[in-house]
Amino acid sequence: MTYSRKRARAQALPMDNRQAALRRAARVWLVAVLLVAYVVLAACGGGSGSGSNSGPGNVSQAPSPSGLTASQQSTAEKLYAGTPRTPADFYADPPPAGVTGSVQTLHLKNTDATPGAAGHYELCSDDSAQALAWSESKTAALSTYADLVEQNATARLFEFVRVPRNDVNARLRHRVFRCSYLDRSDTDLVSDTGPAGTVYKRPADAAALKDLAEYLWQFTLFNNADHVVLSSAAASAAGPNEIAHAIDMARLTRGATASDCDRIDLLRWTHTLNTSTGALRRQLDTTATFNARRANGVVSSCPP
Repeated sequence: MTYSRKRARAQALPMDNRQAALRRAARVWLVAVLLVAYVVLAACGGGSGSGSNSGPGNVSQAPSPSGLTASQQSTAEKLYAGTPRTPADFYADPPPAGVTGSVQTLHLKNTDATPGAAGHYELCSDDSAQALAWSESKTAALSTYADLVEQNATARLFEFVRVPRNDVNARLRHRVFRCSYLDRSDTDLVSDTGPAGTVYKRPADAAALKDLAEYLWQFTLFNNADHVVLSSAAASAAGPNEIAHAIDMARLTRGATASDCDRIDLLRWTHTLNTSTGALRRQLDTTATFNARRANGVVSSCPP
């Protein structure tokens, strides 16, 4: 019975009864309206119930059945898989075409030219003859000589490709930075933090800094097993005339025994460049740490 029809019946009653009937009819109508509203709201996924429409923040932070957050789970699985270790658009340094054996690439250092020299940094020269002399000196110190078979030069560096006499399928690539590109003489390669040289190539923009930071990464311990690059992107810089680039990584330190937890450290390696002076510096920070383990191919949390 509709509200209007109930009202009509109520008007035929005595006054007191009529008012009571009207109140009852109003209550019935209000309950019906609220019931309809609740049904519509529930159908749209509203309310405070435990529906599945959680936001992205909740998805990434909520623990999965493994006890890890979705982000931690993804990072741990990448580390245990071991490949790929860099994003698709990360700088790549492929081996020479047609080479079937091992390829070793190294930048010649001051200690290669002068054994026992103070400091530890990559050499630079704008003289190709000087760079070749350093390569010859390094090769002469090897237990087996490596013959020079190719020379290359770019705006960034000189490269000397050699074939070890005891393994003709292998290649040894010696590189020397051009000083007109990068002078690293103020760099201490024993550390991942501190001065990283002076960049002379212009323009000194975000794209050039990304390219340089990712190239330098190739010659660090980060380019090794149990390390993966999660992202590589421009970062905020604190000072005027500065740009920055951050490489976010994860490092796996395995437990001493199968029953021990593995530790995963999230690292951020930031290079900051002063676009006026060319001064380059780097900073390594640990942004987070968590424990995990993998058993029978399944990755899960590992309480300490």
